[in-house]
Amino acid sequence: MSDAATTTAGSFQPEVSTTREVASEESLRVETLRGLACLFLVAFHVIGSHATSGLRVAEDSPYRQFAVLFQHLRMPLFTFLSGFVYAYRPVVQARWREFAGKKLSRLLLPLVCVSTLYYLMTMVVPDATGKIPLSQGWRIYFFPYVHFWFLQAIILIFATVVLLEKAKLLSTIWRWLGVLVVAMAIHLYVAHRGSEYAFFSYVDATYLAPYFLLGLGANRFREVLLRPALIWLVAFCFLGAMAFYSYTMASHGVVPGAGTGTGLLIGVTGTLTLLYFFPHLRVLALLGAYSFTVYLFHPFFVAGSRAVLKFAHIGSTELGFALGLAAGVIGPPVLELALRNMAWPRRYLLGQR
Repeated sequence: MSDAATTTAGSFQPEVSTTREVASEESLRVETLRGLACLFLVAFHVIGSHATSGLRVAEDSPYRQFAVLFQHLRMPLFTFLSGFVYAYRPVVQARWREFAGKKLSRLLLPLVCVSTLYYLMTMVVPDATGKIPLSQGWRIYFFPYVHFWFLQAIILIFATVVLLEKAKLLSTIWRWLGVLVVAMAIHLYVAHRGSEYAFFSYVDATYLAPYFLLGLGANRFREVLLRPALIWLVAFCFLGAMAFYSYTMASHGVVPGAGTGTGLLIGVTGTLTLLYFFPHLRVLALLGAYSFTVYLFHPFFVAGSRAVLKFAHIGSTELGFALGLAAGVIGPPVLELALRNMAWPRRYLLGQR
């Protein structure tokens, strides 16, 4: 964690601080938000993306409404935090090859290895999401596949950021702002319908890019972006956007999807608001420390919990949600701890040296 981290126990401040305590507090806050993002993600996959997956609940179920309510915060928050953390140790001009190698090792190895394991699991688990004929199995490495689309997209984003850094287009707040505006315009322009057929999830990369850049800027230019007056305005915009979104969803059944102005407004204002105001919670911070492993492996444990309930002939939706959520957030950290002293599995399954 950089000594330039600036926050108090209650909220971020624009003044630069170099105290170890302040840096530690910011680190815990980031980990807390990662834990929150993990809860959103696991809960979504437990519930299922549609009525024939997950808990198989109806479209008007409170569970489905909960999943839809936070769709514009789940992956944007993960991506925003990735950009925020990247800004602590950005690519250095003379060492960009080394940076690229480390990022590929961290992201590409788990993408290939864990997606292969998941694909093999779909062959033996009935009703598993992501079943593809063996003749089409090669597509999982080059096109969006279940939740692994995020890894493909974030690899493209890091590659783009390296080029932007080399061109010094992120070195000043005005250059960064220009790049962010362009990224937002592309985000709104690119059609997201049919994104499951986009090579290496490039459409999803255009969806997530503004949030990564926003997180980078929130850290690098915090003396401007994290001013209390500005953040309070952002928070009011977030509350207003969420109120409008909730109203249209509840009264008209209209849900603005990815790449819409409403979704972008919620994602941008929501991530900044959470970064500034969300309290440090030790339980979430502990979960956040394992966020990458949770992201990679939670579907395996969620599927296992469903198998247990099915074997026991238990059809309770409430129990299915509770057990699935618990399995999805507890199982992956236990797995990482079990692999702690195993060099090769850690490297290829978790991307850890």
